Parts: sequence; structure tokens; C-alpha cells
Amino acid sequence: MVPGLASATRTKPAVLADVSKTGGKEYNSPHHSAGVHDRSQVNDDEVVNTASQQGHDDHSLFSSALNFIKQNKVEHEQPIDEEGVQHAHRKAYEEGSANSLPAGSLGSAAALQVLKQFTSSGSSGGSSQSQLISLAMAEASKLFDKSGGASSGNKQDAVNGAAMTVMKLLVQSKFNGGTTGGGNSGGLSGLMGLASKFM
Repeated sequence: MVPGLASATRTKPAVLADVSKTGGKEYNSPHHSAGVHDRSQVNDDEVVNTASQQGHDDHSLFSSALNFIKQNKVEHEQPIDEEGVQHAHRKAYEEGSANSLPAGSLGSAAALQVLKQFTSSGSSGGSSQSQLISLAMAEASKLFDKSGGASSGNKQDAVNGAAMTVMKLLVQSKFNGGTTGGGNSGGLSGLMGLASKFM
């Protein structure tokens, strides 16, 4: 019995060592932290409700878009096609030919329109990540209806495109605070800096 106890005692430190790893490099690795900050301040219910009210469309359209960005987290870190987004925005809002765009590009144009309104208004106080995503998805829904559709894809694709474009901006600007005002002014600066590329 004594050898058995000794053996159990010897294995105990090894178990503790393994558990302690969860607070070490593995826990704080880039892969882990990326998964935490990308959607940490997005309230799903708030996003869906606000988008549904603003876009006058069904909740399922917007909840599906949120599921889309959850399931494609790897895309959050992918570079944004700045020229493509600017071209889509010009087509949709300056030339009035949004229906010549694929649905995903139409959504990106809508997202940029919301971002432009946000940055030009200077209304930084109280605007949250949830609001920005909601408004972008709602704008995509309205633009799709107004233009009579897209050259390819459906409304869901357009709303997905808007949500993903905003999420990329939020993640890549490290804008991971609850709101854009107050103590998160550094995050706002990052978002504004990234947004300025589109202006």
C-alpha cells in the first residue's frame, strides 16, 4: 500500500502543473485571445431587435447573419478589400446602381454608408458595437429592397456581407470596448483611423 500511495503522491504535482497551464501561455495565446475580443461586446438580442426595428424585416434574417459571423471567425482577421468596398459604395450611393452589385458587395456598401454616417456625425457617445452592426445590417436590408435586389445572391447574403464588414472593422481596429465614448477613446481612434481609409 505504501508504494501505491507514494506513486499517487508523485503524480499529483504533474496534474497540478497541467491545470496551471490554463493560466499560462496556452490560455493567453493569440488564438485564444482573438476568440475572446472579436465579439466580446456584442449583445446578440440587442443586435437582432434593433436591426429588425430599423430594417423593418424579420428577426431570423439578422439572427442568421450573426450566426454567419460566429461560424466564420477566421475571416474577422482577413484584410478588407478597401478598393472593392469603396467601388461598391460608389455604385450604390452615388450612381444608384446597387442592383448591379453581388449581394455581398451590396452589404459591404451598406456597412460603409453606416460607418460614414457614424464618423461624420461625431456622435461618439454611447454608440456600441452592437449598434453599429445592427444599423449596418438594417441598412443592407433596406438597400436591397430599395434597389430591387442584387445582380447575384439574396437578401441574406447582403445582410451577412454588412455584418462581416463591420465585424472586420471592429476586430482590426481593436475596437473592443463596450461603447465608443469615454474610456474607450483609444478604440475609437483605431476605428476612425481604419475608417479614414474609406473616406
